[in-house]
Amino acid sequence: MSSPASGKPLQVLLQEASAHLQQRSFSSAQALLDEAARLEPQVRDVRMLQAILAVQTRQAEKAEQIFKGLLQDNPSDVDALANLGYLLLQAERTKEARELLERAVRLQPRHAGLHLNLGVALEALGHTPEALQSYQRSLALDPRDAQTHYAAGKLLQRGQDYQAAFASYQRALSLNPSHSEALSNLLFTHHYLEDFSPLINSAWARRFAPPASAAHERTASRGLLKPPLKVGFVSADLRQHPVGYFLEAVLRELDRSRLSLFAYSNNIFEDEVSARLKPHFAQWHVIESLNDQDASALIQQDEIDVLIDLSGYTAGHRQSLFSLRPAPLQLSWLGYFSTTGQSAMDYVLADPVSVPPQEENLFSERVWRMPVIRYCFTPPENAPEVARSPAAERGQITFGSFQALEKINNRVLRAWAEILKGVPGARLRIQSSKFDHPSSRSEFERRLLACGLPLEQVQLAAGQSRSDYLAAYKEVDLVLDTFPYPGGTTTVEALWMGVPTLTLALPGMLGRQGQSIMSAAGLPDWAVTTEADYVARALHWAQSATGHPVEWAELRKNLRDQVQASALFNATQFARDFEQALEGMWQDTSGSRGSAPQPLNATPTPKTP
Repeated sequence: MSSPASGKPLQVLLQEASAHLQQRSFSSAQALLDEAARLEPQVRDVRMLQAILAVQTRQAEKAEQIFKGLLQDNPSDVDALANLGYLLLQAERTKEARELLERAVRLQPRHAGLHLNLGVALEALGHTPEALQSYQRSLALDPRDAQTHYAAGKLLQRGQDYQAAFASYQRALSLNPSHSEALSNLLFTHHYLEDFSPLINSAWARRFAPPASAAHERTASRGLLKPPLKVGFVSADLRQHPVGYFLEAVLRELDRSRLSLFAYSNNIFEDEVSARLKPHFAQWHVIESLNDQDASALIQQDEIDVLIDLSGYTAGHRQSLFSLRPAPLQLSWLGYFSTTGQSAMDYVLADPVSVPPQEENLFSERVWRMPVIRYCFTPPENAPEVARSPAAERGQITFGSFQALEKINNRVLRAWAEILKGVPGARLRIQSSKFDHPSSRSEFERRLLACGLPLEQVQLAAGQSRSDYLAAYKEVDLVLDTFPYPGGTTTVEALWMGVPTLTLALPGMLGRQGQSIMSAAGLPDWAVTTEADYVARALHWAQSATGHPVEWAELRKNLRDQVQASALFNATQFARDFEQALEGMWQDTSGSRGSAPQPLNATPTPKTP
């Protein structure tokens, strides 16, 4: 039948409407579908496209009503089952979605997309093995679907099978190089691999980072310093998070005559730390619901001079926003420990230990070094006083770890087994919130045994509140760091509680993080560069703790005062250095990448051990 308005047959109207839907030309699609509905309002394909348009224009109730009407007419309509199932997944009505998708799979078992969406539903419901089977069935039918490889990678990552997850993300990127979520997860997952390589990480980031758009029109005036500089911080972690803890003290000390601060929070959730951070900003914008173009327009409207990324490729990042270059000067700092790989990021803020000159080639950004360390920590509120060393009372040393279990790989466990073997009677206390779950605890105990750690010498402690967690440092004499992903926040907090950390320094900003902290704290002997030295130094400190209890007690007693006076907690000095760094970057418009000058009047870069 032809349309009286345009003379086009119904089928042509539907084909054109479908094309406009694919191009996201929703108003054109709506006009064509209105015309088609005047001809044949009950035709199944007209109603299906109306429902799909409603989904894409966020009219969920209308879409659901149409899909249910189609299923009343034909309960075996696979497209209606699949689309309604997808809609309910988006609305987090997961049980209903699962039932619909299982019906669709029974009717059309060779549809790869159905198995993918069913896997998503099963995963959301906690049915991990069944979800993985659904993803595998989908890939058996369509091995070249990047989204399914990505979904399988996420599931494997949650199960801490990082090697398999990394391989899934690699496959997704090889099939779809513009899959930004796969890139983010690949880069972050890579940090947890036993054989993490900063060189490989850098290569992946440079290869797949979002391409930069045209330079911001105000870039030409970068050399003109008209204080205060307008500085924007982009992060999803302006809250109870290591980023928030490191940022808080510095913000209090920044000179508002030199820097005017703007926050661009990519998170709708706020907490007590957010409330303490907010007063330090001239404006606080939540950009979580804004697309990159709208967020970029907001930043340009605020006339931001320096835009600072605090996320890298961690959860909630906005790397694609930075690729639009909404500010003349852009830099990476604090929340990430590798290169972003993208040419729109001008600088990375580092320190002399975390990025020695020979490792600048690991960054696509120019390296600008703070004089001592690249961040400053906020002293924990209501932390208990430093307790006596447990070795003084027990006569044996207690090693500890407060790291996320994801960082405790089998390479680390094997080194810890050697240490316990060399210190008869020593104990190892490992604390994690995941030990609240019996399955996680039993799986970790299996790994301990497989790596040669006797369970009778290991105490697994469940998660605690922040105050109780800080108090738990009284239970350990020294912390054994993880590698190649060492601690950051936990290492600084342990120092505050009088407990030093033995760390293994490996190449890259991440690998040297512990070394940077211990060096800034005035404890360079607590960083080693080989696994053999890591084991040997642990045995040395164990003997010292029990053989020289007076000296050990003095170290523990005085450590908080020592680190409080160090660059780790000197927010006033850090703020001055930070202001100087930003002004120096702004003024510096010459020089090649990878060879940035030191900040004006900065202390000379010491040689790295």
